[in-house]
Amino acid sequence: MELLLIHQNHPGQFRDLTPALEHRGHRVLGLGATPRGQRLDYGWQPPALPEGLADPLLETSLRRAARVQERCLQLRDQGYRPAAVLAHSGWGELLYLRDIWPEAVLIAYPELYAAPLLLGYGFDADLGDPSPALRAQWRRGNLMGLAAVADADACVVPTRFARDTFPPHLRSRFHVLHEGIALPAAAGGSTSLRLEGGPTLVRGDPVITFASRNLEPLRGFRSVMRALPAVLAARPDARAVIVGGTGSGYGAPSSHPEGHKGELLALLGHRLPLERVHFLPPLAHRDLLALFRISAAHVHFSYPYALSWSLLEAMASGALVVGSANPPLDEVIQHGHNGLLVPFNDPDRLADTLLSVLADPPAYAAMAAAGRATVAARYGVSRAAEAFEALILSLQLLR
Repeated sequence: MELLLIHQNHPGQFRDLTPALEHRGHRVLGLGATPRGQRLDYGWQPPALPEGLADPLLETSLRRAARVQERCLQLRDQGYRPAAVLAHSGWGELLYLRDIWPEAVLIAYPELYAAPLLLGYGFDADLGDPSPALRAQWRRGNLMGLAAVADADACVVPTRFARDTFPPHLRSRFHVLHEGIALPAAAGGSTSLRLEGGPTLVRGDPVITFASRNLEPLRGFRSVMRALPAVLAARPDARAVIVGGTGSGYGAPSSHPEGHKGELLALLGHRLPLERVHFLPPLAHRDLLALFRISAAHVHFSYPYALSWSLLEAMASGALVVGSANPPLDEVIQHGHNGLLVPFNDPDRLADTLLSVLADPPAYAAMAAAGRATVAARYGVSRAAEAFEALILSLQLLR
């Protein structure tokens, strides 16, 4: 089949799915935004916005939809006829596609329906109530996703939690189908990592790890930082490796001039042996997997939000994951079987759990192995590609 995959940050979530579909014999064309000033045949230029717009996010989505429309009309006029289109629809990409290829199966990947809980309101003990203006912004932000749900033959989301963020009367349109990760890349490779200007860490060292695109509250940065003083005081041989950028991430930025990292170090730095706390910028993928393989305990906390690939890759690499006891992590981790779950707002409990793991790593080896088996059985990209293919074929029969 001719398959068109669209993501404004192409390939985005379709990074591993695309080659897996090609391996099954399909011809896949990917479309995404290209860096401004560059021209790529498979992309479109990001829209420029004038200043002073009442809602830049909504206007950006409408302009992006027009750019995608323009590029897809060019493809149609060149004779391109996809059997199916799979598009991340959260930024407007899917808005005009039904009119361009009415005969194609149209599958939306809307990811999440914005609500206060997703950004920690009513969940994170540090947060108060969202303002009416913020609530209104979320309402407007959901418009593109709702339009996609209305036009698509089906919607795909990776978790039950993601499906259930949408209004109940829409959920029957959804299929819970994770896009999959490439297991071989996570399962084999180096079991050591040299820290620039520091030691070389190897499997078996008492190393606690944490990794996120950005060091932000939504992904549990405050939680792990609050637990570290007690852990590192009780274990003078332990180290913590914290990986992530200093951007504000998905949630609100910190008022500290050096971001959330600077804020937490200002609050806790005097209690931390900073020579044993290693902050690293985002790592090359192979180095991140190496870090997971040497981790004695990998902390993965998150608000109820999108399921991070790094959780699955850490488990597939054999790391013992200590996660937050909330959706969607609890769809992957069964406490005491393939990982450990700790309440998000309880840093003392997190510290106690990490110390238990460091005290007797062999006792948790079977749990880590069960985590790796869980990912292999449920989240491998070959399985995902087969499932997406079956979904497309079933939808074709219904058209």
